[in-house]
Amino acid sequence: MLSRKFYLSITLLGLLFVFSELVFRIALVFFGYPFFQPAKYLESKYYPYIQPMQQAAVERRDDTRNILILGGSVVNTHWSRLEMRLDTLFQKAYPDIRKFNFFNVAMPGHNSRDNMVKYRLLKDQHYDLVIYYEAINENRANNVPTEMFYPDYSHIKWYDEINLLLLHPELNITVIPYAVHLLYKSVIDRLRHRNFVSNEQVDPTYAVYGKDIKTAKSYYHNISDIARLASEKHDPLLLVKYTTFFPTGAKLTGEATDKQYFTPCYMVSPVTTWGKPENVLKGVRTHNQVLERVHREQKTYFFDISAVMPKDSATFCDVCHLSEPGAQRFAKELSKYVVSSGILR
Repeated sequence: MLSRKFYLSITLLGLLFVFSELVFRIALVFFGYPFFQPAKYLESKYYPYIQPMQQAAVERRDDTRNILILGGSVVNTHWSRLEMRLDTLFQKAYPDIRKFNFFNVAMPGHNSRDNMVKYRLLKDQHYDLVIYYEAINENRANNVPTEMFYPDYSHIKWYDEINLLLLHPELNITVIPYAVHLLYKSVIDRLRHRNFVSNEQVDPTYAVYGKDIKTAKSYYHNISDIARLASEKHDPLLLVKYTTFFPTGAKLTGEATDKQYFTPCYMVSPVTTWGKPENVLKGVRTHNQVLERVHREQKTYFFDISAVMPKDSATFCDVCHLSEPGAQRFAKELSKYVVSSGILR
């Protein structure tokens, strides 16, 4: 009798689980989650360009090289065409290599956390070189009081949503824990009237808090994670020191008057995109120090491109983005380092 009740209870629980799973999966579909692989929502919603690269057949031949570019807008395809420039330079430097395959996942606004997540999503792909160039976008996260700051950047809604997905690796097996967590969190956030910081622009009333570079530890952990994964995959990792141009004696305001100090370009970003000018410069310097620390600890490749890039108005469109001559010089110097270091032999 007891065994029948036990089996009946187990059966009912199993049916309840299946019913709940179906209900939650169907509900999530209405919000854009794939029914059979809901974990793919991370790629489809936040990093849609990653999926083709996950599925790409990376060539493994002696006469081909596969290169991944991680970073922000400065090395994004549409901003600098870095991979096209490097391809031309590498073809001349390596006549015995038939083809260079570039995978550029650098995107405007992305910081070290985005790049760490993207590299994890590409963990099954092997690369002959991984280039990392980004140290300014992190500064947006600094523009909050200390009590509002989250080391995983959850005070910015974009990362709050991504972090919740990352907490549930079981999502393709069962959506119930994630769905319950999402519902609970949504209710708590609403009851607490939680406010998030914009990932697009800095609140002027919070800009003063950017002088405290709270992102240093987070940046260190994210870059270290990238370096560890590169080591596990045997992907040579090149950390490139970030270069900027803050004109001496100029008082940058983020207004149109700042343009007098830079080359006119089609796409530019005012310095206030990341905070107060002095805080942005401090943040970049701090993050560059972190890059050097990770390089020493993880034995990665490291190139101080800031030491060889001209700091003048002809090279820069704003404090970090490069003009056409600047982009050409950047690619040339980067190529020279890669060739001289023997990474792609």
